[in-house]
Amino acid sequence: MKKAGFASFLILSAAVFFSCNGEKSVSLVMAESNPKGSISAQVDEIFIEKVRELSNGTIKIELYADSTLGDNTTVTNEMAKPNAKIHLARLSPAPFVTLGCKKSALPDVPYTFKDREHFWRFASSATAQEILNEPYEKGVGVKGLFFAEEGFRHFFSTKKLESIADFKGKKIRTAGNALMEEIAKCLGGEPVLVSFANIYSAMQTGEAEIAEQPIANYLANNFHKVAPYMILDAHQIGITEVAINSKTWDFLSENQKNALIEAGKAASEFCKKISAQAEEEAKNALLKDGCEFIEVKNITEWQKACADLINSLTYSDIELYGEIITLAN
Repeated sequence: MKKAGFASFLILSAAVFFSCNGEKSVSLVMAESNPKGSISAQVDEIFIEKVRELSNGTIKIELYADSTLGDNTTVTNEMAKPNAKIHLARLSPAPFVTLGCKKSALPDVPYTFKDREHFWRFASSATAQEILNEPYEKGVGVKGLFFAEEGFRHFFSTKKLESIADFKGKKIRTAGNALMEEIAKCLGGEPVLVSFANIYSAMQTGEAEIAEQPIANYLANNFHKVAPYMILDAHQIGITEVAINSKTWDFLSENQKNALIEAGKAASEFCKKISAQAEEEAKNALLKDGCEFIEVKNITEWQKACADLINSLTYSDIELYGEIITLAN
């Protein structure tokens, strides 16, 4: 059965019934863009199991992975509807920005997070909760539950990159992402539109000379075979969040809401462990296969190159962004 038909058949409104003790129980649909077995899907599975356990079985979640229910934007738009047929999803914060949630842009600001520990201090902070709650408070129709990550994103290339100067005039793949287009320009490059599926061939033909991905994705897609150089600039972390439809959230009891929050904490801890481990394993495999990693000695130079962009993204919430930065230590 084709995905479109399969999805339209499976997307149903939340099934509601009552347990023997009278507490309302629900059966919910959750969307995931990555395939089962991926880091993100594994985090989803931990979250789902903990929700079932902590809610005493009154919340059952069925996961549809591999973009079965649509891409990130499609799923976000569906979840924002009052009568949403997708109740939970692992999403990028970016679509929330287009819906008027400016705070949601802050974790994606380039060169914000010093290291993985910095990100996880943020993820467990009151600042993170303020950003997660923004869509709900603005009446967008979605409430963030917890943040996760897929590893830092770095640039890789067909020719060795040792400094910002090496980006000048180079064709940088951006996939139509407005923020990545601006980052490419700040570094002196030329943004080019290439779909994810065509990155490998684009690097082969010279249509693109530079692209960016987390280390694990770089290995999984064999990009190092055509672009064996990766400069570890860590311009962004692959931040994601698990969110729930606002109406579904409001329908739940306090005990059930607490179950979702506590399950999110457990899933975050699992993500922190598995993501770092997967990245280290991927890096070792890449080194054995001839990939060369170039360390960035002075990240301040890269931040300065993107200073105007950083200021434009943070000026309206400069105090909140400052709170994120102070969590570096």
